[in-house]
Amino acid sequence: MAGAEIAAQAAFKTALRRFTSTICLITTEWEGARYGMAATAVQSVTADPPTLLVCINQSASISGPLKLAGKFAVNMLHLNHAPLVPLFSGKLKGEERFAHGEWITAGGVPVLGDAQAAFVCSLNSAVSVGTHDVVLGEVIEARFIENIAPLLYEDGKLVRSAALIDAAA
Repeated sequence: MAGAEIAAQAAFKTALRRFTSTICLITTEWEGARYGMAATAVQSVTADPPTLLVCINQSASISGPLKLAGKFAVNMLHLNHAPLVPLFSGKLKGEERFAHGEWITAGGVPVLGDAQAAFVCSLNSAVSVGTHDVVLGEVIEARFIENIAPLLYEDGKLVRSAALIDAAA
């Protein structure tokens, strides 16, 4: 890679740190083994049919099993799930990750029982873009808790949201 390309890529990565994103755990199960990873590249696509988009590095351990299973969950983290982020970001591997948190099975995939919100998805399609797959999943089940306090990621740190204006005012 030429020096200008490296500089442009570094600037791109630095600029991306200005995005604030909800942290999610993407999970699936294939042949009796559970797989999971932390992700911020998650977005709603459409409400009809309800569809989510997730970007997954092709080198991630979940990449192949998710496509083979044809189903996955998007578990949106609550503030109290901060300890799970490093575990699903490489500190632990495979099944060890699921020894932490309150996991249940829904739609044949692992779901964090007390997630801010959780979406069980059926794989619609996956398109390769560079090092990643852009995965579209049709939501077949959605669940959530009432207390809204999503765990966010901004500039390399875990952060929380705060209202700008008091709704009662």
